[in-house]
Amino acid sequence: MDHILYFPILPDPNEPGSERANDIRQWVDNFLMPACLATDEEDKANVYLVAGGDGKFMKTVREKHSSGKIFFGINRGTMGFLLNPINEINEIPISLDQIQIITAKLIKVTFIKKDGSSFEFLAFNDAFCGGNVADHITFSISGSLAHFPKRQVGGNGVIISTPQGTTGYALKARGTSSVLPLDTTNWFISGIATGPYPCDQVSPQEICVEVTSRQPVNGYADGYSQEVKDIAKMIVEPTTQEIKMGFLSQIDFAARRMNLAQLVERGGH
Repeated sequence: MDHILYFPILPDPNEPGSERANDIRQWVDNFLMPACLATDEEDKANVYLVAGGDGKFMKTVREKHSSGKIFFGINRGTMGFLLNPINEINEIPISLDQIQIITAKLIKVTFIKKDGSSFEFLAFNDAFCGGNVADHITFSISGSLAHFPKRQVGGNGVIISTPQGTTGYALKARGTSSVLPLDTTNWFISGIATGPYPCDQVSPQEICVEVTSRQPVNGYADGYSQEVKDIAKMIVEPTTQEIKMGFLSQIDFAARRMNLAQLVERGGH
């Protein structure tokens, strides 16, 4: 049995909503640390214990993707699509045979502004480019592989999501059809209030979304945390950067993700 040694990554006490993770902070201080199940020496740990919401989890993954450690998230946010629903300390796994591990790859997102300057980001969930909700913007979308559904579209925006990202903004725009299995290699691409562009699954490749109208368009890699204003082009590419996510072995996460997606689709929180 391979024992887990956690390195806790908890919300800053001054961060809004951090009180939701107070129970986990107490578990770490009063049990996990004394029982040698957690350490404050990051190099010695083999698992990151990340408490918060999906945004906190994504930020941690981007910052520490090269560590080789497993990312085990505990939901103390809202929906927690990528996080474990743990409410009692005895539910926290203490050995690797108590978790299922899913490997996920990051994407590289390049935004090129109208002035020619470019900005590169790593993203875990998705890349989006679009304008204001009432705008009608035209885009030219192309891929580097044969049979990619190249086309000209008009509407509000375009989103390209990884499998782990298809329960975010794409879900709100396209419903449960955007939820891909975590173990797939495909990406999801869709227009946001945009047509003609039905939901499509595509193989990882270089995808270019070029703005062909004059309206201002902004680009986002994993949401507002990586934003570039007034872009002319968005390029999304696969990377070899991969991370391992840990989930409770007794939970059917495919079914849980779909249930949460259906809840959001019905207007739940």
